Amino acid sequence: MPLLEVRRAIYTYKASDSDELSLNEGDVLYILSSDDPDWLQAKRKPSDSDNGPEQKGVVPANHTELIEPVAQARALYDYETAQDEETTLEEDEIVRIIEQDDPDWYMARTKGG
Repeated sequence: MPLLEVRRAIYTYKASDSDELSLNEGDVLYILSSDDPDWLQAKRKPSDSDNGPEQKGVVPANHTELIEPVAQARALYDYETAQDEETTLEEDEIVRIIEQDDPDWYMARTKGG
């Protein structure tokens, strides 16, 4: 499932229903859908110490903020997606880098995303 955006929890939130995801201030969230403007379907970014199941659920939108890009880059070549979490790139397209945690892959936003 493609990500819509990357957000950060700005407040702690305790889930009150089984479809909700509890938040700690500072959690990084991958937004999967936003059908309701007040609630976002999110997946918590896993940490190196996470061994359990993937943590997904709805979170209150007003407890999060959009993470701003840390850099930008220009695509050197066309790239066609091979997996759902990837994005298609066109040569010379400008991408905004959100995360640089992996030396081989960047979390990025394109003009369409």
